[in-house]
Amino acid sequence: MGNSGVGMLLGDTSATTIWMMFIGAFILGGAILYGVMKTGRLRRSERARLDENTRAAQRRDDPQKRASR
Repeated sequence: MGNSGVGMLLGDTSATTIWMMFIGAFILGGAILYGVMKTGRLRRSERARLDENTRAAQRRDDPQKRASR
């Protein structure tokens, strides 16, 4: 009956291993959050260039758009 509670659930896993897994998950979560926050933000010039390239590709690929413009 000496092995009960958290010790019974963890088995031979040490507390250091558990803390290292939490720290690793925290660092990985921070890296993912940083990437998500940085993605999708374009400067005004980048947005204008992207929009112009999109319009050019649509004119090239869709003959109906070319005729209507």
